[in-house]
Amino acid sequence: MHSIKAKLIITVLGVLLLSNFTIGLISVKVSKKSLEHQMEKTLTENVHATAEAVRVANDKEFKMLKTLASIPQIRASDISLLEKTHTVFGTTSTDQDYIDVCILDEKGQCWINNGAKLISFAERDYFKIPFQSGKEYFTDPFINKVDGKMAMFYSVPVYNEYNKISNVLFCVVDGYKMCEIATSHKAGNKRSATIVSLATGRVVGAEDKKTVVAEQIFENAKNSKNPEYIASMNQVKNGKKGITKYTKDSQKYICVYEKIPNTDWVALNVVPYSDFDADVKKTIVTIIIAISILTIISLIVSAIVATFAIKPLYKVKNAISDIASGNADLTKRIESSTKGEIGEVVKGFNQFSEKLQSIMQELKVSKEHLVVAGQTLSNGTADTSQSIKEIIANINKVKNGVTTSGSSVSETAAAVNQIASNIESLERMIENQSSGVAQASSAVEEMICNISSVNNSVDMMAHSFGELYEKTLQGCHLQESVNEKIEEIRSQSEALQEANQVISDIASQTNLLAMNAAIEAAHAGDVGKGFSVVADEIRKLSETSSSQSNSIGAQLDRIRDSINNVVMESGQSSTVFNEVTEMIKSTDSLVQQIKAAMNEQDQGSIQIRESLHVMNDSTAEVRTASVEMAEGNKSILVQVQKLQQATYEILESVDDMSNGAQKITETGNELTKISTDMNYSITDIGKQVDLFKV
Repeated sequence: MHSIKAKLIITVLGVLLLSNFTIGLISVKVSKKSLEHQMEKTLTENVHATAEAVRVANDKEFKMLKTLASIPQIRASDISLLEKTHTVFGTTSTDQDYIDVCILDEKGQCWINNGAKLISFAERDYFKIPFQSGKEYFTDPFINKVDGKMAMFYSVPVYNEYNKISNVLFCVVDGYKMCEIATSHKAGNKRSATIVSLATGRVVGAEDKKTVVAEQIFENAKNSKNPEYIASMNQVKNGKKGITKYTKDSQKYICVYEKIPNTDWVALNVVPYSDFDADVKKTIVTIIIAISILTIISLIVSAIVATFAIKPLYKVKNAISDIASGNADLTKRIESSTKGEIGEVVKGFNQFSEKLQSIMQELKVSKEHLVVAGQTLSNGTADTSQSIKEIIANINKVKNGVTTSGSSVSETAAAVNQIASNIESLERMIENQSSGVAQASSAVEEMICNISSVNNSVDMMAHSFGELYEKTLQGCHLQESVNEKIEEIRSQSEALQEANQVISDIASQTNLLAMNAAIEAAHAGDVGKGFSVVADEIRKLSETSSSQSNSIGAQLDRIRDSINNVVMESGQSSTVFNEVTEMIKSTDSLVQQIKAAMNEQDQGSIQIRESLHVMNDSTAEVRTASVEMAEGNKSILVQVQKLQQATYEILESVDDMSNGAQKITETGNELTKISTDMNYSITDIGKQVDLFKV
């Protein structure tokens, strides 16, 4: 009883532990996956915000410089560099975001400190690139040689009133400005993003200002000799946006990166997994505590339920002990009002007792009959043993006669089998010959069909070569027509080139007229301002026409080159067409020769087929005669085999009879022994049955 209760509690405990462990494991995995996904999302948003903030900051600087570059006093060609410097200084002097703002002339010279000193920056990229290409330019943070501080330069070209680059405007800002942007966006355990130059690998902005310019991210990764870390940094270097993971110094990291628009920089944030492992550990501890509490409560409830459920079984145990310890009283029953499974057990036990009582009553009656039957069996067994001995003697005499007859039949059967074997060998040889002739005939038939098929194919090939030759001649004529059309197109393109040259000359003359008109308008003073506007528009129209004429001329040159190539390739195509025509004529001659040879082969194959038919007919007659001989021998062999089989069957029957008689003798002996044992057993069973009270 205690073992059932213990097993029930252990089972419930095992199920609870397994289910709670499974639920806890799933919860931890789901929580970890969710936290990791949230971390990736947070880092992605952080890096994107950093990249967007850098883009906005750069756009702000360029917008300021472009606004200055559009001021008429800055664009005017007749205003000196010093006056432009005063204008720039006066405009930006109240803005605390700039260390300095300067304007450079076409030689790369500028006045610093509002005209205090003239310095040349002609070799600096922030002058050369805007002045030569007209593009905006900004530098990575670097140590400014002027004041020894970290600085960044932004520069834009300045177009004069003639829409030509005349100056370059640049501003100097704090080199740690990108550090402030990076620090303003944090993720993970308050970790800031890092801004890195893809060109140099140097840090542009980070929370630790000491790393700016001093640290090279990609070079450090290469020197680390950590393949996983190197691959991740190469992915950052070559990619535009993404997430990479790597292990460094036995710690796993996640790196989210995004290329900053309109720059050669990338914003990235590297965070160790330990930043969110603390949350995972808290979740695991919470789940373990909850599972432990639920397991203890469930175990207590299971123990209480098991105790109340098993209590009725004690009554059943006591009742069964009373029956077992008494005088085998089968009339006794267990009284129980318990319902459910235990009540069914008690009910089943009572039914078993009733059934056993009925069986024991019948056994007591059968015991008396068994005593009488045992005595009768003992008497009959002795008479049977004597009769069996006489039967065995007669069977041995019959067996000797059948053995002698079987030897003669076996010798006859061996002779007939040898004759049948020889006939079968002859029949196999005839069959092989017939099969060989049939296969040869079939092969010849197939060869004739193949020859006919080849003849048809050769006929079709000859016809196709004829049509191909006609099509080739047509292709030659069409190619000549195409050549003539291409020559006409080349002549027309040359005419267009001449017309475009006339347009270019007109645009040049118009430009000269516009310049003269502008000069006359300037001489006229205020009276000529309206005419100056018209002259300026004419000049712009002339410049546009000249630009379009140049584009058209270049396009016509390319068209002319393409036409020349087409003319050359068309000539080559004509040559190839003529060569193909000659080759088709030669091939057609060879096809006609093949056709004649195949006709001769067809006639020879027909003669071979007729000879094989005659040989096949002769082989069929020989095979028929062999089959008839084999059938006759088979009839003889069947009769001999039947006789031999009958002899064997008689001999086996005699052996079976002899063995059966022997077994009967042994059985009789056993039966005598069993009869004696059964009498003892009947006596013992009677004693045991008498113990039960029914």
